[in-house]
Amino acid sequence: MTKRERYLRALRKEKVDCLVWAPNFDYWLKVNTAEGTLPEKYRSMSRNDIVRTIGGYIWNRQTGIKSVYDKSVVFKHQDTEEGSITEISTPAGTVWNMYKKTEGEHRSKHLSEHFIKTRDDIRVMKYISEATYFEPDYQSTIKALEETKDDGVVLNGCFSVPFIQFAKIDAGYINAFYLWFDYREEVDRLLDVYFKKYLEAIKILADGYADVIATGDNMDGVMITPAIFKEYAIPYYQECKKILSEKGKIFEGHWCGRTENLLPLVPGCGLDVVEAIVTAPMAKITLKEALDILDGRVVLQGGIPSVMVCEEGGTREDFVRYINEVIVPLKERRCFILGMGDNVPPNADFERVEMVSKLIS
Repeated sequence: MTKRERYLRALRKEKVDCLVWAPNFDYWLKVNTAEGTLPEKYRSMSRNDIVRTIGGYIWNRQTGIKSVYDKSVVFKHQDTEEGSITEISTPAGTVWNMYKKTEGEHRSKHLSEHFIKTRDDIRVMKYISEATYFEPDYQSTIKALEETKDDGVVLNGCFSVPFIQFAKIDAGYINAFYLWFDYREEVDRLLDVYFKKYLEAIKILADGYADVIATGDNMDGVMITPAIFKEYAIPYYQECKKILSEKGKIFEGHWCGRTENLLPLVPGCGLDVVEAIVTAPMAKITLKEALDILDGRVVLQGGIPSVMVCEEGGTREDFVRYINEVIVPLKERRCFILGMGDNVPPNADFERVEMVSKLIS
C-alpha cells in the first residue's frame, strides 16, 4: 500500500495498517527560509522532500479557483512602513482594511482594521460579493499531484463558514457581534449572498483534481458558540457536503481553535474530517476525549499541540513522553491521522518533528 492509498483510506474512515503522520510545517519553512535560519541540510530541498526525509505523509495545499470581479469593483493596494492597506471602491461606497507587521517582515501580519466598520459597510460588502465570480484555476493542483506522487494527498482551500468570514475577517469579532445584534436582517442578507457565492466556488472545486476540499474556518468555540454553529455552520457544511460527495471529494474543516464545546455537534454536520484539532495542554480536552466524542464518524487530524515542538512547551524528554503516553496508545484508532494543532511555529525545535516517525513506528 502506498502512502497516498493509506492516507486516502484513513481520510475515508477506513482502517489502515499504521498511523498516518502528516506534519504541517509550511509556516516554519516559509519564515526560516526567508530569514536565512533554515537548517543547512534542508536549504536545497523542497517542502515535499523534507516531508519525505522525516518519514511523513505529504499534505499539499493548493488553490483551485480564482476570483473575478465586475469592472465596477476597483482594488487599490498600498504597502506602508507598518504593513499594507487594501481599498475597494464600488458604486455603493468604499471600504478598506489594514494589515500591520508583527514579529518581522516575513511573519504573519495582524489584521488591525477590517473592511466592515459601520452599518453602511455591510451594504458595500454585499455589493462586492454580488459582483464577484469564480473561475477554475487547477494548474497548481495538477502540478502538486505530479510532485506529491504516491507520498500523500493534495487539497484545495475554500471559503470559511459565511458567518466566520463576516465576523472574523470582514468586521472583526467584537464589532461583528454588535452589528449582528443591532442590524440582524442586514447582516443575514450579506451572509445569504456569501452562502450562495461560496457554493458556486465549491462546485468548481468539486470538478477539480484535489483529493480534499478544506474550509479555512479557524473554528473556535469561544467565538462561535454552539447556537451560532447550529444556525450558520451546519447548513453551510451540509450543502457543501452534498456538492462534494457527488464528486467523491473529502470535505475537511480547519479547526485550529478551542473547539471542545463544538466537537459533539460535528458528527452529522457534513464534515468528513476536522483538521488541526487542538488538544491539551493548549485546550481543555485530551486527544482521547476528542476521538471518543467523534466516535469514528468523523476523522480527526491533529494530536500534536504546536507548543509541544517548542522549548516553551517543555524539554525534548517531555515531548518524547507526550508521544509515548498520548499518541502511541491511540495509534491504532480508526479515524485518527496524526498532525499538528495547528502548525509548526517558526521558533520550533524542528528535531522534535524529525523524531515523530520513529517514535510512532
